[in-house]
Amino acid sequence: MTDQTAQLSLYRQWRPQAFSDMVGQEAIVQTLRNAVLAGSVAHAYLFSGERGIGKTSAARILSRAVNCTNPVDGEPCNRCSNCEAILANRSLDIVEIDGASNRGIDHIRQLREEVNFAPTDLKRKVYIIDEVHMLTNEAFNALLKTLEEPPSHAMFIFATTEPHKVPRTIISRCQAFDFRRISPEPIAAHLSHIAAALQVEISPEAVALIAHRANGGMRDALVMLEQVTSYGGASIAEEDVLDMLGLADRTAHDAFLHAVETGDQNTVMELIDQLIERGKDLEIFLSDVITVLRERLRNPSGHLGKTIRTAQGLLAIKADLFRSLDRRIRMEIGVLSLMGDAVHQSPAQPTSAPPEPAVQEAPATPPRPAAHVPEPETPAPTPVSVPAASAQPAPPPPADIPSSDLQGLDDAYKKPWDDMLAEIQQDRIAIAAFLIEGAPDVRDDTLLISFHPEHSFHKASLEMRDNLTYLAGAVRRHFGDAIHVEITTDESVARKPLPHELLMEKAQLVCKAVDGKIVKEDW
Repeated sequence: MTDQTAQLSLYRQWRPQAFSDMVGQEAIVQTLRNAVLAGSVAHAYLFSGERGIGKTSAARILSRAVNCTNPVDGEPCNRCSNCEAILANRSLDIVEIDGASNRGIDHIRQLREEVNFAPTDLKRKVYIIDEVHMLTNEAFNALLKTLEEPPSHAMFIFATTEPHKVPRTIISRCQAFDFRRISPEPIAAHLSHIAAALQVEISPEAVALIAHRANGGMRDALVMLEQVTSYGGASIAEEDVLDMLGLADRTAHDAFLHAVETGDQNTVMELIDQLIERGKDLEIFLSDVITVLRERLRNPSGHLGKTIRTAQGLLAIKADLFRSLDRRIRMEIGVLSLMGDAVHQSPAQPTSAPPEPAVQEAPATPPRPAAHVPEPETPAPTPVSVPAASAQPAPPPPADIPSSDLQGLDDAYKKPWDDMLAEIQQDRIAIAAFLIEGAPDVRDDTLLISFHPEHSFHKASLEMRDNLTYLAGAVRRHFGDAIHVEITTDESVARKPLPHELLMEKAQLVCKAVDGKIVKEDW
């Protein structure tokens, strides 16, 4: 290893230099290699997907492949003069543009003038525009004509993490490739290969943990591997990764969930104390616990409703931690309140309901109610049986999804909305929790989800890149490809209690139960 490579970050040292080096994008790699082999490379490509999964690397490899003088099976040789010039950033014909910094119409006008000039030393002039969705509408319009009829020597490669923000007029003129998140297994295999090359001994459990925490991104995985290598040296165990990332192990997650579900307040408080003493991040800990609950939802059992309520409660606590000054107290009060709610919402009931009487044909006149039920003032159309042992009416069965404000939604769209919420709750329960606070309405080709201005956190959360991309896909599946989603605020939307108001109400209940008092409020 030279001094120069020693100074590079690990993800730069191991950046793919050929299509065969790319991990987890086999279908895209095969398509691009076949296009190079057949000499049918398109004039414009759009690479979309999450960060750190190979979009820019694929663009650079493709730019070398179309200019390589000795390509092998659609791969650049990386040894000819053209490949070496591109690798050393010495070629004027490969132009990389940061869409976030060069987003104005003036930059695109300059590009339009330059693109007509023939290549200086390569066969094709390639423009790689990263984060292309950051361009202004005027810049996109200026680029449109050139993109539709480019010179034969020019090729455009666009990369974006937010493809829904790219105008359809641009997308329709490109070959679009959706780069997917990489599964943990190939990430783990690649990390093991790199560790072996670095002569670092790392346990399979540590590799699997890094691959899981990378969330589908190879670059994030390499950054974490570099960090843990600096932390643990030449021998890395799972405990080193947990300490470096501020994580707790699965045993702590299971113990915490067991204490919450069994109402063991002392154990819950002790576990939170241990997390604080060991410097663990409470927000990450709750995320991992919610992941455990999500695994249960993927394999539902008889306690599905209880699992969903616990996950919803922990998600609400996690959202509060994000804005809290004293996370420890907020988590303690929130979890104890959740446990209290579970006790009140789950009264002791028989394991099986008594058999219902056989259904008979309705007589000409309504039958009289049972003797233990008072005679109603006016005859009811059907008899109602009330258990004698119950002084109050039985509570309605808990719904999997809380009701949304659907007053402004046309009847034709209410079922698609409910079906979409049911799907999202099984897959992204946090997004479902935000959506139920909004008021949906379909106007022309837009699904408008409105929130009260004081619920701006819900709006901002749904507008996050990952959440909005997922939500847009769900809307297309249930409302049709012609419907787009838009998140907004509206004073006319009914204001629902904010999380801190609900938390204060629960804190007061806890204080009443233990004969305590609230001495400080941090909102």
